[in-house]
Amino acid sequence: MKSELKLGAKTRTLGRQSLKKLRAAGFVPAVVYGPQTDTLPLQVKKSEALKIYEQAGESSLIILDIDGQDERQVIIKDISQSGVTSQLLHIDFFQVNMAEKLTTEVDLNFVGEAPAVKQLGGVVVKNFDAVEIECLPKDLVSHLDVDLSNLTELGSHIIFADLKLPKGISLSNKHEMNEIIVAVEEPRAVAAEIETTEEVSTEEAPGETAPEAEVNSEEQK
Repeated sequence: MKSELKLGAKTRTLGRQSLKKLRAAGFVPAVVYGPQTDTLPLQVKKSEALKIYEQAGESSLIILDIDGQDERQVIIKDISQSGVTSQLLHIDFFQVNMAEKLTTEVDLNFVGEAPAVKQLGGVVVKNFDAVEIECLPKDLVSHLDVDLSNLTELGSHIIFADLKLPKGISLSNKHEMNEIIVAVEEPRAVAAEIETTEEVSTEEAPGETAPEAEVNSEEQK
């Protein structure tokens, strides 16, 4: 099963061009690596990379077309961004083995409306916005749905064991099956929890100090 998402890339010679000039020309430095391949430095067009990332995130297969002659099935393993400008600095692509399971994180997509909110004035409290899964690359999904329409009473909740997983997908050992993903609580209970958190933060806050200057270094990947 091949991905419909495709991104062009060019091999990059280390040291031939500074990363600053590369980025100024509209490209992003990258690498592709995996258990069955040597690490290969690449460069991709920033505009195309951002478009693909919006569609694929870090949990969808991408066809990486290298120099127009080498197609590889990859996922985006990591991206580096500037802490000041959020500029895209570097991308790590992981070349998958289609016959081996991988572990990755996918977003939780909360759908529907909780009756306990509309009818009883409850407040939805989300403890997780993503979940770690294990599956073969062909079974990867971009997200998992969590149906809030089952939250009918104050105190009702959804745990990991309640998730309806597509065929071929399982939760990683990172998660306890009885952990609460989302719950509906009374407004007073939520307000009290926020107030307690703020009090603890105030007590633990250190004395006023001058903010540390942020140091940005050029990434040499």
